[in-house]
Amino acid sequence: MDSSDEAQIAYQKFTSGDYECAESLYAELLEKDNQNTEYLAHKAECNFKLSKFQTCLDDVKFLMSLNPADHVDAFISGGRAATKLEKYEDAYHCYKAGLKIVPKHKEIIEDLRELQKIIIKDVETKAAAYEERDYNAVDFCTQDPYPGDVDLFKLEVEILEKKYKIKTETFPQKPFDNLVQQQVANATLAGHNCMQAAKWKEAQKCFTMALQQDPNNYVVRRLRADASNNLDEVTATFQDLWLIPKMKRTQDTWKLGGKMLMRFDLLVLAEFWFRKATQMTTGKDDEPKILFQKCRVIRLYGPLTTDCPIKVDFTEYGRAIYATEDIPEGETVFEDSPIVLGKVFDTVHYKTTIQSCDHCAQSLLSPQEYFMETFSTMESDLRDLVLKYWPNTKPIYCKNCKFVKYCSNDCRTQSWNTYHKIICPARSSATARLFKLSENLGKEPDETGTMVEVWDGHFSPLILARVWATIVTTAKSLARESGDIIPTKDQWAMAKSPYRKFIAYGNISVEKDQKEIKALFREIFSDCGDGVSYEITDAEYNGRYYQAVCNLQVFSSPWTPYHKFLEELGRAEEDEDRTLRLLKYLKEKPPASNVCGMFPLHACLNHSCLNNVEVSDGMVHGKGGVTVRAKRTIQKGEEIFTTYIDTAMPRKLRRAWLYKSFNFWCRCPRCQVEGDDADVCTKCGKKAPEGKKFPGCGKCMKAWYCSVACQKIAWKLGHKLVCSTEHSKTSYG
Repeated sequence: MDSSDEAQIAYQKFTSGDYECAESLYAELLEKDNQNTEYLAHKAECNFKLSKFQTCLDDVKFLMSLNPADHVDAFISGGRAATKLEKYEDAYHCYKAGLKIVPKHKEIIEDLRELQKIIIKDVETKAAAYEERDYNAVDFCTQDPYPGDVDLFKLEVEILEKKYKIKTETFPQKPFDNLVQQQVANATLAGHNCMQAAKWKEAQKCFTMALQQDPNNYVVRRLRADASNNLDEVTATFQDLWLIPKMKRTQDTWKLGGKMLMRFDLLVLAEFWFRKATQMTTGKDDEPKILFQKCRVIRLYGPLTTDCPIKVDFTEYGRAIYATEDIPEGETVFEDSPIVLGKVFDTVHYKTTIQSCDHCAQSLLSPQEYFMETFSTMESDLRDLVLKYWPNTKPIYCKNCKFVKYCSNDCRTQSWNTYHKIICPARSSATARLFKLSENLGKEPDETGTMVEVWDGHFSPLILARVWATIVTTAKSLARESGDIIPTKDQWAMAKSPYRKFIAYGNISVEKDQKEIKALFREIFSDCGDGVSYEITDAEYNGRYYQAVCNLQVFSSPWTPYHKFLEELGRAEEDEDRTLRLLKYLKEKPPASNVCGMFPLHACLNHSCLNNVEVSDGMVHGKGGVTVRAKRTIQKGEEIFTTYIDTAMPRKLRRAWLYKSFNFWCRCPRCQVEGDDADVCTKCGKKAPEGKKFPGCGKCMKAWYCSVACQKIAWKLGHKLVCSTEHSKTSYG
């Protein structure tokens, strides 16, 4: 029996409702022709009817990657299966794929309305304790000293003494004298009155007179520091604060001293003073904590932004990037390289079949992958031309596992020395299992042979493994350099320090739902060689997981073998005739080998649904990275915003989705001027009469008003800008 006969029988079983038999037949047909969209669509529908929702969703995701021109019913089944599994983002994209085929499909539109209600209800239920509450960013940032800070502290004290002439003095205690103390009191009172009148210079003179009589009066010395500070005399201010004994310094004294040290650019000392201020803080005063983190981001990100028109700062909402000069529309704001990278599992958005270097993400696109079926049907001399100029993309494999692929010997060596030695699949059955799990997109067979999901992230679990393996390798290297075998506490801290750039935040402790994969990680890192182990506690697992979730960005190397091929072809004058004939086979864009990575500077970008930059693939230091460009002209001092979501989504759904995925309620300008529905005036909150709706904005249809007056006020307050700004989508790992 040939395939056409088998397909006819499978279809008969499908239409008659014998879904189990039909599913089995379509599975056999797909073994012979795994990209047949009709077989795949019917198999997905069978699995939905059989309540095999995960299998149905897997089928539809693969179908989606093939960009079919029909099979709307399969996408509806996929959307409903994903909804049953509470995978709402997958459901949304299944329905959107169906609408690409039939834009106004009534059944999909109704399902999307129901999906919106389900998502919002789900978020409202789970977030009841957090509703509209901002998290406190400083609560997620430590004040631990960095390795080496002790030596830097001593160096900065020397700079204080030598460059700024800050003196460490002690004054002899004079016998008590009523007359002297009266003079001190009079001068202090006069100084206080001058301070009240904002006569800073006169106040400074009065306090100086008092200190000449009683140099050990630390209250007066603190008052003179305030006067000097108001005169912007940094050295004089700090000199007085420095002379106040540590036991006598108040919280405000430590805080002001830290501010002066920031002016001196002595950041380790400033952190010390802010840390002391934090320790003495009572109540809800977060200023010392925020000032401490301002110091820390200067230390962390100052070197990364030297040649960029930006700076990183710390606000009550966390790290943020600001423009230090006007940035014209279309200009590059900054470029960034990943500190760690890995495979994307989000097959709804990205096809991951194109090979790439496991270390640097360089595409290993072959001519067969680019030209596909036309490669075998084009004229033989054109095929020879392609093979002549196409760069060598034959992978170089790990010498041990013969599994992991690289673009060069350099990448293979760097990978081995940085992390791969610890997690190579040839090292143990546990590491082999981890790689197999990654290859199967987070699934592995259970005792019955059925593929079950062990890891539900949109990114490969190898990303977390590489973070831990890099930490271990670095710590062991630091230990060897110091003549140690087991890394010290400071060496571990030094090894972890690059990952301090990534803030992690989540309301749910994921390690409780990921016990199996957590146990696998623990097995792998319980023995890292040379007697070294790395403990993956629940807190460590939770923290690293959310570091990845909150900071991963999808990217691919924009310079592919295809581009190199075109460059070489353009120089080949002797093959000009054949080149012209080849043009008809060239596509506009080669398929990408999408991966995702954690980018230190990019991770500081905050979200706005009215974003002013867009992130794209870029070449950074000859390797794949990201380029951040201005979407519009950005003014000096303005915060740089990206978007974490498709901004065209309805406001209520958009905000719920952001909370569900990123744990915050968005209050950006777009969210403030758009409404949720026509029952309530977006501007004043007035409710529409029963059975009636308010008219909406004729341009965006995302704001509704009870009157022309409300519409005009809203237009001036920001709706005009929001309404005229083009929407953005996002690339999320």
